[in-house]
Amino acid sequence: MQNLDSFKKDLKKFTKEKIKTRAEKNNESEKYDTKTAVEICKKGWLGISAPEKYEGGGKNPLWTYEIIRTFSQEDITAAAIITGQFTLVAEILINECQEDIKNNYVPRILNGEINGCYALTEPDAGSNPSEMKSRVKKTEKGWILNGQKMWITNGNIADLAIVYAKEDDAVSCFLVDMKSKGISKTKIHGKMGFKSSDTAEISFENVFIPDQNRIGKKGKGLSVAFKALDNGRLGISVMALGAIEGIQKRLIEIAKNKPSQKNIEDVAKVEVIIESCKSLISKAIDLKSNKKNFTKYASMAKLKSTEGATKAANMLTDKSRDKFANRVWRDVRVMELFEGTSEIQKLIIGNMITGFKAFN
Repeated sequence: MQNLDSFKKDLKKFTKEKIKTRAEKNNESEKYDTKTAVEICKKGWLGISAPEKYEGGGKNPLWTYEIIRTFSQEDITAAAIITGQFTLVAEILINECQEDIKNNYVPRILNGEINGCYALTEPDAGSNPSEMKSRVKKTEKGWILNGQKMWITNGNIADLAIVYAKEDDAVSCFLVDMKSKGISKTKIHGKMGFKSSDTAEISFENVFIPDQNRIGKKGKGLSVAFKALDNGRLGISVMALGAIEGIQKRLIEIAKNKPSQKNIEDVAKVEVIIESCKSLISKAIDLKSNKKNFTKYASMAKLKSTEGATKAANMLTDKSRDKFANRVWRDVRVMELFEGTSEIQKLIIGNMITGFKAFN
């Protein structure tokens, strides 16, 4: 059985030979890297931290985050393959669904047979999901879904979707077959960053959802969503950390080639950012690994690492105009918006400390 050290060596080799060499082409074409996704699944990395009974690797969550971090040093969107398919979709199914659904879908996601997406955000309901307009109406054998979702990662390639909608006056969560009649998808082009990550606008018109496909209890969808967002925020924190480390590598090269107080000072500033991010991320991963609440630390890590990544990227673009510098600047800026903006993270952290809720 592979140990952590040999796994890290394999991971670095794959990142150098596959991720780094494909990054610019993927960015320019704005196409999801299916080839890399399949290779990741074949190596067993997508589900390396999933339970073995669902054909996962059974490893500590640290192994998954090591993949995300290492990929992000060269290409953040390659790491998004892991965060999009595992930390949001597969982990929800594992943690929230009945065994027949887990057994049917989770192994197929992990081996790359099918793709999933997480459909929460709407055109007019982003930061406060309780304001969403998507609705379901109960029928004899299930529900009828109507609504629209926006900025959905993997929405165009998804075979199944975890969708949130109002059931009466409260939000519920549903598993939706994306081949169902009444679903239309539109690919979003011309994004500022994450260009090779698949992003869609999805419309649901009288889409039937069978009885067994509600995830959790009626009106408890937001509790499912918030748990998933904790995972998502932690994943993005690690992506941002990896990006900062990739930037730091370039800043060190520049400082060595052009020694100056300014260049050396910037390397020092980024080193402080890296170490502070590591501390918050490690705490969050430790809490998650021990089945404890990690909401506050996920939000603090997300806030610190994404804002830190933007600061580091600004330093790099002051010194370099190469393709990596241009791409990473665009990508890290977008990460400040994913899974709740920096302003939302501050409200979550404040709520955890004071008990005051800024929104429902």
